[in-house]
Amino acid sequence: MPAISHITAPAPSRPFAGPFANDAFAIAANKETTVTIDLPTISWPDGLGPTPKPFADHAPGSVISGPLSEQCDVLVLLYTTFEIQALLDVFTNNPAWTPARQKSWYGYAHNFDKFKSIIQGIDDDTALKDGLFGYVFPLMVGSTRVVLYKTELHPKTNGTGLPFIPVIQQLVSELQPKLVISTGTAGGIGSHIQCGDVVITDAARLHCKLNYPKYPAIDTLSKNNTQLTNTVTVNDKYVAYAAQNFTKLSLPGLAKCYAEFASRQGYSFLKKNSSAPSIYVKGVNPVPGPQPMDIVSADYLTVDDNNNSEGLQALGTMNDTDDAFAFYAINQLSGTKPNWLSIRNASEPQVDVPKFPPGTSPTQVVDKLKTLAGAIYGVYQYCTTLNSAFACWGVIAGM
Repeated sequence: MPAISHITAPAPSRPFAGPFANDAFAIAANKETTVTIDLPTISWPDGLGPTPKPFADHAPGSVISGPLSEQCDVLVLLYTTFEIQALLDVFTNNPAWTPARQKSWYGYAHNFDKFKSIIQGIDDDTALKDGLFGYVFPLMVGSTRVVLYKTELHPKTNGTGLPFIPVIQQLVSELQPKLVISTGTAGGIGSHIQCGDVVITDAARLHCKLNYPKYPAIDTLSKNNTQLTNTVTVNDKYVAYAAQNFTKLSLPGLAKCYAEFASRQGYSFLKKNSSAPSIYVKGVNPVPGPQPMDIVSADYLTVDDNNNSEGLQALGTMNDTDDAFAFYAINQLSGTKPNWLSIRNASEPQVDVPKFPPGTSPTQVVDKLKTLAGAIYGVYQYCTTLNSAFACWGVIAGM
């Protein structure tokens, strides 16, 4: 049985930096204590347990200031502290993301001076102040070479110059993966997605409010609700194995999360997980309901509700703030491009609220939804992310 504990994210990697720190969603999330669990040691099938495989050309803990010279099969993009802790718990049975753990990884700093002038919020992040875009770590899953990348740049927090895009393009060009996976927390769209469920998809949409002078195509793609696509055939043998054997390990934590809201007014729509969360794969076992199997990536914090107040339900089944930006970056590369997948877990479901009275301003509507959803996210973010980590393993093992 997993042990239940509580941890607090260190400030340098908090998910709501810069202008988002004062968002109603962030305020509600940051008031909560995130529930975490210690997973038991996992018995991986067929010798497919993740194992470290250091770079041959770099010493662990070193800063990589030039181009990476070693290639990989899969690049996994990670974003927040709790997301990486959950994935590390699954992949290494050690969720620590402490300064000591970070120093055992490789700091990625290639061309930092080149991009520094377009990075906003450097002083808000310890790694950026040290001249690091993030941290990389190589490992093996069977015979598949994987590189994990914990980015300290984010589309929503580092300015309209979007330094996240050229850095992702640079990293992909150096590592030359066959597949890029962007993974972590998201919000469920539609009534069928519940906390802990996972969606695996090769389709994405941008959903933006800001203009990006360096990337006018982003504005066009967003305004037209244009789908970014590629075609990835997922061998779901081990995804199905993870859904059958591993996602149930998150249930003790999810039960503790649910208990945090059982007596709170306004949260009767939140459902207790009575069975192991689902892993939905586009083209294999799609999410029930009319929503398309897309990840919807906004440059602001969005929430779906039963009244479809933000108009998300025609766009996708999950919403986040990263994936479509990463996939746009990949699609803009010249020559051979890697495939990409979004693997996202619902850390909050669709919010169910009564119709708002006539005259309620759009800001009041959205802030009410964000306050409800943000609190759920703040509690559930770790335990739900365990399941997207299991799904990542399943996709990689199936390669």
